[in-house]
Amino acid sequence: MINGKLPVTWVKKDYFYISDWNTPKSLYHHADSSNITKKYYDGSSDGVLICNKIPKTFKNLIKGFKLKNTVAAINKLMPGQVLPWHVDNYPTYIKRNNISENQQIIRIIVFLHDQEPGQQLWIGHNLCVGTAGTYFGWGRGVEHMAANLSKTPRYTLQITGVDE
Repeated sequence: MINGKLPVTWVKKDYFYISDWNTPKSLYHHADSSNITKKYYDGSSDGVLICNKIPKTFKNLIKGFKLKNTVAAINKLMPGQVLPWHVDNYPTYIKRNNISENQQIIRIIVFLHDQEPGQQLWIGHNLCVGTAGTYFGWGRGVEHMAANLSKTPRYTLQITGVDE
């Protein structure tokens, strides 16, 4: 598992007032095709929102991870939303970037604000907690989940890339 802390160079308005939120339609078609994943995450929920137009504030931060073929999004997980245990299989990312089986795909999640009680990220058996700037990451094939059981939206920066 990857873990660290970045200096916070952003303010709330850099992520909180985004107006270009999209509801993902195929994001939750994971390698884990369990019934619970299909039942709750078929793309019909408006509680999971993604913005692919990354504010300039985050561009250098993303470059600092030194990943190739980087794509990023800001995720907004509304209260009551759960992304059950799953393993990402990255089919679109692999196709668009011509990624081979032996290349290690890395996923990084950066907390954009101090974590509220009930906002969870689990990677394997590890509950990941932290304040704004804390980040966690994992490679292809690692089981993980996220939940927002708090009273406020959970904002994270998601970075996907290939290990250099």
